[in-house]
Amino acid sequence: MIEADEVHLTGVIYNLLDNANKYSPGCPCVRVSTEDVENGVLITVADNGVGLKPEDKKRIFDKYYRVSHGNVHDVKGFGLGLSYVALMVRDHGGHIRVESESGKGTRMILWFPASSGMLKPDEGASS
Repeated sequence: MIEADEVHLTGVIYNLLDNANKYSPGCPCVRVSTEDVENGVLITVADNGVGLKPEDKKRIFDKYYRVSHGNVHDVKGFGLGLSYVALMVRDHGGHIRVESESGKGTRMILWFPASSGMLKPDEGASS
């Protein structure tokens, strides 16, 4: 289990799903998975989209940065989504990494620390 702000964690996942959909031409194939790992939880969002060039991969979490697609403006945005994602992941004590290759899709891998001291699902219920 992780301890997280529901609104912001939902915003993080929504943003990653929205990007996976927007940047996957044709029929998007998006896979979301979770995995318990030592000291935390991994959340992975993988797509079959356009992928990223190495120079773009280095900057995608920068505020206002948008990957250039030439003079094509069919995807709207302000370049704030992934900077928000990275900020929220860090503010929750986690980290994010991206695996991507141009033309071969993208995997966003988020790690959040396991919570300590959270109630088990059946604890705290009044009798």
